[in-house]
Amino acid sequence: MTTQPKHNISSERATDLLQDGQPLLDLYIDGEIKIETNETWDKEIIIENCIIEYFSGSATQFDKPVKLINSYFKNCQFVFTYFLGGLTIENCTFDNYLDFQAGGHNKTGKPVVITNNYFQDFVNFFDCWYEDEVTISNNNFHHGTNLLGRPHNIPVTFDINPIIENNLGQLNFDNEGETTI
Repeated sequence: MTTQPKHNISSERATDLLQDGQPLLDLYIDGEIKIETNETWDKEIIIENCIIEYFSGSATQFDKPVKLINSYFKNCQFVFTYFLGGLTIENCTFDNYLDFQAGGHNKTGKPVVITNNYFQDFVNFFDCWYEDEVTISNNNFHHGTNLLGRPHNIPVTFDINPIIENNLGQLNFDNEGETTI
């Protein structure tokens, strides 16, 4: 992945663009972008070819697709996030712990696709439930994930058999990343 943003903008401007339904393309964004509504977000989120200091989409129901493409995230989280419109994460790098716990919930025809990414720290899928297609392939989980584990004796729930293939790293930790390799 070679991310080379063309413009620097503030996190406030980036948040305004997302609230207006605009994509974030070719940008370097310092600071925090928070889409944390405790409600439904009815605009598509597209972040492509960006470097982002901090992004949180926690505690939000995304009715439209969320697409993170060819981007670099220093910090990112999606705790209690429902991807009703689907989720695509392709060709991205995540520096730190990435938390998806207690989320998922993609709807019919709205797949979750996580491909060709590099996760430098643990990825937490604890208590996630995916209601439609899921593809997780060609990723490097450098410090592993609990995607196929049973933390607190609770596995990830897949209503449709997922496609999980060609990933590097341990996929079946039985914790939430307290001890990584």
